[in-house]
Amino acid sequence: MSTLAAFRKTEGLKDPLFVSKKQMFMETNKILYYTDGHEVMITDSGFRVKKTTYQLNGITRHGFSIIYPTRMPFTIPMVAGAIVFICGALNYVPSFWVKSVTLFNMTMPINFLVMTLGLLFFIPSMIMVLRLKEKYAVKIFTAEGEKNVVVSQSREYISQIIDALNRAFLDLVKQPRKK
Repeated sequence: MSTLAAFRKTEGLKDPLFVSKKQMFMETNKILYYTDGHEVMITDSGFRVKKTTYQLNGITRHGFSIIYPTRMPFTIPMVAGAIVFICGALNYVPSFWVKSVTLFNMTMPINFLVMTLGLLFFIPSMIMVLRLKEKYAVKIFTAEGEKNVVVSQSREYISQIIDALNRAFLDLVKQPRKK
């Protein structure tokens, strides 16, 4: 049985493992502030994400960060589709090009085809723009620079980690310094 599973069993905790009060972690002198049971663990000495551990003393600042998705690759074809649709709807397509086209034994005016082409650009682009969600991150600042160490689409998950980091830093500041 792993140490984390043993800790869960002895403390009666369930997933996601969120420790709201300071609890001693196993037989060591470390205080566990938060763990999700998989990749994030915050103790009184460090902040571990996957296989990387950041010492709390080495983190100069931390915070909540919002990562906005890049919508421009989908906005351009959406605007182009809207312009093409409007051109077809207002009969801006020159009639000397082609008046009508026959597809599958159906004769369609060219403006209808231009409007359809505009919709074929506009609708998928609009769907993609609406599907893009912002992501949230725990951003830490160290001597090496700033990093988004945990990124998730769940705002609550990131807020729990930030709260645990705040508690760990407050307890770190409260501890008397050794001479």
